[in-house]
Amino acid sequence: MTGPGRGLIRPLRNLSLRARITIGSTAIAAVVIVLLVLVMRFQVVSVVASATRTLLDADADPYVATLEVDSNPDLSPPGNLQLVAVVSPSGKIALSTMPTKVERALGSLTSTKAGTSVINVSGSQYRVVVEHPVNQAGRWTVVAARNSQAEAIVVDDLTSTLSLTGLAILVAFGVASWALATAALRPVNRMRREAERLSVAPERAELPVGPAEDELASLATTLNAFLARTRQATERERQMVSDASHELRTPLAILTTQLDLASLDGDDAAALAAHIERAKLSVARLSRLANDLLALSRIEESERREQDGAEQQPTGWSDLGDEVMSAVDRVRLIASAKDITVDFDLEAPVAGPGPDTGSDTDEPRYRLDTGGMAQLVTNIAGNAVSALPRGGGVFVSWRSAGGEGILQITDDGPGVPESFIPVAFDRFTRPDEARKSRPNPDPATGAIPLPGGSGLGLAIVRAVAERAGGTASLRNVRSGGLEVTIRIPEVR
Repeated sequence: MTGPGRGLIRPLRNLSLRARITIGSTAIAAVVIVLLVLVMRFQVVSVVASATRTLLDADADPYVATLEVDSNPDLSPPGNLQLVAVVSPSGKIALSTMPTKVERALGSLTSTKAGTSVINVSGSQYRVVVEHPVNQAGRWTVVAARNSQAEAIVVDDLTSTLSLTGLAILVAFGVASWALATAALRPVNRMRREAERLSVAPERAELPVGPAEDELASLATTLNAFLARTRQATERERQMVSDASHELRTPLAILTTQLDLASLDGDDAAALAAHIERAKLSVARLSRLANDLLALSRIEESERREQDGAEQQPTGWSDLGDEVMSAVDRVRLIASAKDITVDFDLEAPVAGPGPDTGSDTDEPRYRLDTGGMAQLVTNIAGNAVSALPRGGGVFVSWRSAGGEGILQITDDGPGVPESFIPVAFDRFTRPDEARKSRPNPDPATGAIPLPGGSGLGLAIVRAVAERAGGTASLRNVRSGGLEVTIRIPEVR
C-alpha cells in the first residue's frame, strides 16, 4: 500500500542532489518565513489594539472626570473627529458624536460592565470603551468608540509588506541555496568525472582531494585507499593467474607427453610402468601447485577481511609451540625416507607481569593462528628436506625475545645461490637446480623420487608472516646450509 507521503517523495528521487538540496532548504525557509509573518502579524494586532484602547481611554477620561464631580455638567463636543457619547442616568443621550447606527446601540451599552469591547453595527466593527461615572444625579454612561477598519487596514498593509519581503527573501534564499549547493557539489562532480576517467584510463590516477579537511576530502581519501587496495588485489590476482598459467603449462605438457608415450609403449610393461611413475610425479607437482595456490588465495582473502574490519583472535605462545611440535612430527614422516633428522627446541618466554592482570601467568600472544604456524613450519622444513641429501639435518626453534616470537629453521644442506636470496619469497621463483622434477636427487644413496617444487612455498611463508604483522628472511649459513627466520610481534 502506497501512502500519500511516498507519492510525494517518489518524484523528488528523480531530481538531482543539487535540486533536492535547494528544494528542501527553500521549503524549510518558507515554513520559517510564514511562521515569522504570522507571529509578527499577531504582535502588530496586539500592539494596534493596545494603542487603540489607550486612545479611547484618552477620549473618555475628560468626560468621566467632569461627571464624577458635576451633577449638571455643561458638556462640549470633542474635537478631532472623536466618537464620544454620554448617556444620562435617565437614559437620555446628553452628548453624542457617534454615527446614527452606533447611537442606536448605546442603549445596550448602558447596561454593560465598564471596560473595552468590540461591537458589530450594520456590518461595521467598532472598538468601544465604556465607563460608568456616578454622581448625585445617578449613574452615567460614557462611551468612546473607534472604527476597527483603520486597525485592519494597518494590519493588512503591514502583512502584505511582510509577505512581499518574505517572498523576496525566499527567492533570494533559493538562489543562494542553488549556488551554494553547486559550489559544495563541485568537488563531487570532479570526483565523478575522475572516476569515469579511471574506469577506462590505464594509468594509476587517484580521485582529487580538496585542500579543505571536510567530509568530501575524507570521502576522497577513503575512496583512494579503497581503489589502491582494489588495484593491488587485482594486480596480484592478474599476476597470479599469469604466473599460474605459465607454471601449469609445462607440467601439463609434460604429463600429456608422458601419457602419449605410455600409450605407445603399451606392449612393454617395464616402459609403461616407468611412464606411469613419471606421470604420477607430474600429477603430484600439479596437485602441490594447486594446493599452494589455494592456500595463498585463502591467506590473501583473510588479509582483505582483516583490512575490512574483521578481527583475528591472538594465539598464545604455548599453543603455537604445540603446533610447532605437531608440524615437526609431520615433516619427520617425509624426512624419514631420506634418513634426515628433524629436531626442534622450544625456548619458553621469561615469566613477567601480564599486561592485563598484573600476574606472572600471562604469556605472549600473537596475531598468528595455529594453522598459520603449521604452514610456516611445513613449508620451510619441507623445502629443506627436499633439498637435503640423505643423512642431513633440520633444526626448528621457537622462542620469544625482545617483544617478538621468533621461528627459526636451519638446515645443513648446500644453501641457495646468493642471487636467489633477494627474490626467494617471490611467487614462482626457485633456484635453477630446483626447477626440474628430481626422479632421484641422490642416486648414490637411492633416495625416493620427489616432484619439483611449486615455487610458492616461501611466498606462502612471507604472506603468513606479513598477515601476522611480521617479517620473513633467509640467509646462507657460513658453515653450510640455509637459515630461514620468521619474526612475529607480540600483541600489546
